[in-house]
Order: sequence, then structure tokens, then C-alpha cells
Amino acid sequence: MNKHADTTTPPSFLTPAELAARWAVTSMTLRRWRKAGKLKAHHLGRGIRFAVAEIERFERESQA
Repeated sequence: MNKHADTTTPPSFLTPAELAARWAVTSMTLRRWRKAGKLKAHHLGRGIRFAVAEIERFERESQA
């Protein structure tokens, strides 16, 4: 059995920096959306992460 992580599986969470780059917005914009309840985030340790499922939901709703 392989003990190494499968590198072909996309990550299930993105950091604020990764998401900001994906959407071409600032991390401050992400923070405002999170505080306004438009975008849900998870606290993992001391950091904030955005679930890919939540990101895709937000993208679908933004296109409508």
C-alpha cells in the first residue's frame, strides 16, 4: 500500500491567497464576503480555508 498522498486529486480546500488568485480579487474582498455571510469558510488551526464545494456553489450563484 502506498503511504504517499495521491497528487492527482485536486485539493478539497483553498487558502485565501489561492482563492484570491483564482478569482482575481484581493484577500480583503474575500474577508468582506466571508463576514457578510456570502462565502463560508473553515478555520483549520490558525488559518482560514475555503472548501472547493463552497467555492463552486458561490461561482454558480454568481453566474445566475
